[in-house]
Amino acid sequence: MDRILVDFIKALRGAGVRTSTAETLDAVADDFDRGYGNRDYLKTALATTLAKTIDDQQTFNACFDRFFTFNSLDRFNEPAAVPELPDSTVARLLQNLRPQPPTQAQPQSALGQMLTQGNPQQIAVALAQAGAAAGVNQIRVLTQKGLYGRRMMMQMGLEEMEQEMWAAEQSSDPRQQTLAQTLRSAREELREEVRQYVERQLLLQAAGESRALRESVMMETRLDNLREFKDVQNLVRKLAKRLVATHSRRRKVFQRGRLDVRTTLRRNIPYSGVLLETHWKTKKIDRPKVMAICDVSGSVSQYARFLLMFLYSLTDVLNNVRAFAFSSDLVEVTELFDRYDLNDAIEATMKRVGGGSTDYGRSLQTFSDLCLNQVDNRTTVIILGDARNNYGEPRTDLLRQLHGRSRQLIWLNPENRARWGSGDSEMKRYQPCCTWAEPVQSLAQLERFISHLLRYQH
Repeated sequence: MDRILVDFIKALRGAGVRTSTAETLDAVADDFDRGYGNRDYLKTALATTLAKTIDDQQTFNACFDRFFTFNSLDRFNEPAAVPELPDSTVARLLQNLRPQPPTQAQPQSALGQMLTQGNPQQIAVALAQAGAAAGVNQIRVLTQKGLYGRRMMMQMGLEEMEQEMWAAEQSSDPRQQTLAQTLRSAREELREEVRQYVERQLLLQAAGESRALRESVMMETRLDNLREFKDVQNLVRKLAKRLVATHSRRRKVFQRGRLDVRTTLRRNIPYSGVLLETHWKTKKIDRPKVMAICDVSGSVSQYARFLLMFLYSLTDVLNNVRAFAFSSDLVEVTELFDRYDLNDAIEATMKRVGGGSTDYGRSLQTFSDLCLNQVDNRTTVIILGDARNNYGEPRTDLLRQLHGRSRQLIWLNPENRARWGSGDSEMKRYQPCCTWAEPVQSLAQLERFISHLLRYQH
């Protein structure tokens, strides 16, 4: 049963419920102490340990009902119907003047006996055991249903029952022929039950794998090709939460193992030098101020959208995020994110600023007029754009001045390096004025950049 619970928790994780190893061990230990006999108690105990939010509770209920339910087993309680006999048998019965129809012989195979006795609980246990033995929890694609269904039935003893059924069909004894038809009918009912069991396992086990595969594809897809925005939003939030969990540390992180001798001696002076209080060396981590300048012209707007989504999902670890958007000229849009929901703020930004002819020189001048005196050695400036300036004045002098005042100036370009400097691209001229410049074309690259940004702030 512990193995079944582990499979259930794996399915629960695949459905989107986050469960830690400690919670899994608590659930198994609690159920081991109290037993597994009561289904309602098992559900309540697992839900209490594993489902932490209302959404988790709803997902848990649906997952539990699918995992531990055998809906169609009640039909095995019904007495087997006497099948219609072929005309030749009826004629032979009349010829032998038998006034009563033949009685059915009893099956000798273990599976045949179990199916004809009609005990749903016994069949449910046998199905679960056969599923575990066949490894049905490894099913991942729809085309594997037949394979795992056949394996389960063979584990339950189908081969022995079919041998008995075929031998009964060859017999001239009417009772054996009746038994053969009863076993054939039971085999079809069992096949249907196994099929439903395998389908439920596919829904449970493959959900997480399918989601992981889908997310891995989205991570590597170019941002301008991502169309299913709702799914991508959920993925960005998930990535942001992961980054928050990784980097949201206290400003002082204690490094146990490196004793701060000076502080320890100084703090223990009142104790006549007896080392009663030890102090450890610390590492100070400052949360950066971030100013994001995003080109929202048509060719780059999708990239700006995802950068803004990332930055505003990281408010737990980023102290102050100010957003600026430009095409022909630059406008600060921070207040839109303070006033509206994230999605509405992004749409309002695109509507307010997008659509003009890109002018990097004019936009850099506007930014310098607005914010240059607010940029200091704690400020990270992020520029996202393709640096295509329509052959206008690039104003590299302003970018160089901005770089000198800031802690770091990072340029994210959605184009490949091979295209930097081609046509009206000014990237080759802008690059020496940046702390570093990188191509960013996918969520995976964007996540790596954000992670690097957070690690860099020490």
